[in-house]
Amino acid sequence: MTHDDIDLFRRARPEAPAYDPTAKASLRERLATQTIEETPVRTRKPMRRFVAVGALTAAMAVGVTVVQNVEWGGGAPGPDGGSRPVVLGPVANAAAGEFAAKAIDKANAESPVTPRPHQWGYVKSVHAESSKGAGGRLFGPPDRRVTKESWRRVDGAQAATVVRGKVQVRPVTDLERSAVPRSDYPYLLSLPTDPKALLDTVYKATEGHPVDRNAAAFRAIEVFMRDAALPPRLRAAMYGALAKIPGIRFERKAADILGRPGVTFSVVEEGYLRSEIMIDPRTYEYLGHRTVVIRAHQATTERGTVLRDKPGTVLGWGGLVRAGIVDSAGARP
Repeated sequence: MTHDDIDLFRRARPEAPAYDPTAKASLRERLATQTIEETPVRTRKPMRRFVAVGALTAAMAVGVTVVQNVEWGGGAPGPDGGSRPVVLGPVANAAAGEFAAKAIDKANAESPVTPRPHQWGYVKSVHAESSKGAGGRLFGPPDRRVTKESWRRVDGAQAATVVRGKVQVRPVTDLERSAVPRSDYPYLLSLPTDPKALLDTVYKATEGHPVDRNAAAFRAIEVFMRDAALPPRLRAAMYGALAKIPGIRFERKAADILGRPGVTFSVVEEGYLRSEIMIDPRTYEYLGHRTVVIRAHQATTERGTVLRDKPGTVLGWGGLVRAGIVDSAGARP
């Protein structure tokens, strides 16, 4: 490998907790013994690595009880268990815009909520892993589920996660705050709640990204929602921004990693990948993300090994189980 996946992940995901040295060494050893040991020469962009490398990080978290509820403006539980990937079809942007408009109307009808600087954003998420290994992506079917809990202080000064059953708090460094795109609370809460202004801001923040600007903007917005408890008005504005991205697709019938019914925004990347954002059609809560192969594709590793992906192959999959604002690290909504 020409890059250390873990270090790359740390640069791209400032909110993620630092690795425990023992756990990191163990993880490296496990990856070294996987059936597929190499990564493609065609290095996946940092935003693509958010999915699978995030799943590896989740393996270090303790506690796998899934509480299927999202708190901050309400939410409804969904059915337990996994679901099979759904192949989505294109729908006109008008449908996406209509959905976003309804989410914005609902959010505007609620009392605005502004978290205090010393409060914490809590997120409980579930990620898919594969029994055939992972490293920048899944190397087999998503047949395992790992749950992770994390906290980030609203002022951006500290982060926390569960390590060996204990909540560990650490400071956030300046280097972590310099990640592009930023996804810390001070930045997120400064974003405009007008969809057009928000999309313009995201385009500017992702300028120079090696993938298509629309795909990069889509990915950035998904990351914003993935690891934060967002005010309803800001979250709804993100849906409105998604609906304005050229080439966006919208599907009214889909299921997330926990089998919960949802609608899906998606965009095609590099001609063979579809990135998806799933949303609860009743509460307008963010449900999760998935990256799936839609056209046969192959890449050659540095050692000459050819990796082939068939249509329908899931490269990364995760969902938001519960999120909310709490008064201290370790507290749960």
